[in-house]
Formats: sequence, C-alpha cells, structure tokens
Amino acid sequence: MTSLDLKREAGLLARFGGAGLITTAVGLAVILALDVGLGVDRRLANAAGYLVGAGLGLGLQKAFVFRQATPARGAAGRYAAVMIFAFALNQAVLTLAGLALPQTALGHAAAQLLAMATYTATQFALFRLWVFRPAA
Repeated sequence: MTSLDLKREAGLLARFGGAGLITTAVGLAVILALDVGLGVDRRLANAAGYLVGAGLGLGLQKAFVFRQATPARGAAGRYAAVMIFAFALNQAVLTLAGLALPQTALGHAAAQLLAMATYTATQFALFRLWVFRPAA
C-alpha cells in the first residue's frame, strides 16, 4: 500500500467517523428518549433509533463518505443486507448486555452503547469491502 493509498483510506475512515458521529448522536437521542425517557422496551427503542440512523446514514455514506455520485449496481440491495445483518448482530449484543448489566438507566445506556459499537464496526467493514467498494 502506498502513502497515497494510506492517505485515501485515512480520509475515508475520518469521513466515516464523522458521519457515524452524526448518525449515532441522532440514533442515540431517539433510543434514550424512548427507552430511558418514556420507558419503551429497549429493543423497540433501539429499533426506532436504528431506523432513523439508517435513513440518515444511507445518504451520508453514499454522498459524503464514499463519494459515489452514482451508486454501483446492486449497492442498494447490499446496503439493505448489511443493515439487516448489522441490526441482527446489534440486537443479539443488546440482549446479552441487557442480561449482564444492571437494570438501571446507566445499565440500559451502557447496553445500548455496546450494541451501537458492534453495528458501527460491522457496517464500516462491510460498507468498505462490499457495498461501496472501489471499482476494480
């Protein structure tokens, strides 16, 4: 890998991080408002936050992070598949963390953050390698 390649990848990772901070903040606000604020079941609150973040994320990933004016053929289907897979993994981590952590507001917030970190890392890897991969 050349220094130009490393610089390009670092820029990509930085943009992904910035977009992730935005979508995570918005998603977490929805999750915590529903879970901690309104007492909605944590899985339903998480799903609502995830859907809001996913909608915002699609636009940010395509236009800002991976800078694709025209998406690659099949990218929308691959994006949906990654989102479904990452969400299933998110829910598994949320459930396990919910069993392991205290049933307090702090415990709920920690479980949500662990679940969000899991799907964020999964999404970046699969977006980069499969959904928005550079043209060969």
